Amino acid sequence: MGSTLLMRKVFLLSAIFLVSILFSCKKNGKLSPNFDNGNLLTIFTDTFSIKSTIIEDVPSQTGLIPFQLLGVYNDPIFGVRSSSIYTNVGISGETNFGTIFTIDSLVLSLKVAQYYGNSASSFTVNAFELATPLSSSTSFFSNTYSAVQNTLLGSALFTPSALDSTLRIVITDQTLINNIQSDTLYADNTAFNANFKGLYIVSSDTAGTTPAITQGDGGFALFDFSSVESNVTIHYNNSVTEALILNNDVKTYSRFINDYSGTDIEKHLNNDASKNENRIYVSDMESVRTKIEVPYIKNLADEGNVSINKAVIVFTVETGTDASPNEILQALTLSGIDLAGNVFDLADASEGTAHFNGVYNSTSKSISFNITRHLQQIINGTITDYGMYLTPNAAVVIPNRVVFNSENSPTFKTKLEITYSKL
Repeated sequence: MGSTLLMRKVFLLSAIFLVSILFSCKKNGKLSPNFDNGNLLTIFTDTFSIKSTIIEDVPSQTGLIPFQLLGVYNDPIFGVRSSSIYTNVGISGETNFGTIFTIDSLVLSLKVAQYYGNSASSFTVNAFELATPLSSSTSFFSNTYSAVQNTLLGSALFTPSALDSTLRIVITDQTLINNIQSDTLYADNTAFNANFKGLYIVSSDTAGTTPAITQGDGGFALFDFSSVESNVTIHYNNSVTEALILNNDVKTYSRFINDYSGTDIEKHLNNDASKNENRIYVSDMESVRTKIEVPYIKNLADEGNVSINKAVIVFTVETGTDASPNEILQALTLSGIDLAGNVFDLADASEGTAHFNGVYNSTSKSISFNITRHLQQIINGTITDYGMYLTPNAAVVIPNRVVFNSENSPTFKTKLEITYSKL
């Protein structure tokens, strides 16, 4: 009786061992069988195929936050990038300019909140008047062009690297001054903007123009339009001043230009055969995002009922691509894609950052995402898999970017680590 029981145990263990070996043979790569306390067969794999595709990002509204970006920078990897600002100028209620004083000049002041780029760089900033005011009922996107007048109102050489710096441009254009003074009483912004259409603020060098700035030169200033130091001040001829407003009560937005000429990103976007397939690119400023696909993930369902214990996808920064001043993105997000190409939050994202992650780890120089629930939904057939988008997190307008090792990289490649149980 004892020997029979012993033989049964030996047979059972041998069968389990054989199953694990056979299962390992079905998958190319590393599978590590384990047993949990419930005697379930658990398996680890990090060899699922991943496919990454670099695509151009979609424009978004840039006037929804009080921070606007200005400048130009020649990124060694991402090419020449620039941003300009369009803004209305407002009054804080009914305003009577009177007839006693004469306007001597206007001074545009913009408070710097953050800086990105070569700290030694200076650039010339020019101000022009808009052709028509920005409509309060119109949505303005990062690629929206608004017509401007040709007359240069004023310019200034600006070095924005100091966080306490403020851009100041003196405007003495007599035509604009006469237009403002043509009416003495303005009831609201609509009436005022009929005579002062607004401002277009742009660096003298922009992406796509010749000559381009040298590689590694230039920078961006992020301006805080909600600051009391950001305004247009009217200076009268008797030293009296009056502030016009640049805040949430007036329409403002930034326009981005990304020139990828001569870069590997251009090759990816054109599907050039000589593109570097060892890289993944993601950037702010509506530049590029990466589509991530796990084409064979549903094959797990072929093994019967499967429960994913944990699934983490890891992206590691390519060595040398984060050298100063090319600061990398500190937080990204991974979103699902539906049939129409629209994005949606993954189920794991609702669990919060502690579960989902997406935050840069400076020790491992990587960003990882827990996508356990999302992959379980795909395997169960509750959602259809159209891939995922790797993008910057939320509406950040500073031009940080990141270069990851792709799934094809010889070292620290993008990988999906899955631990699952067969039920």
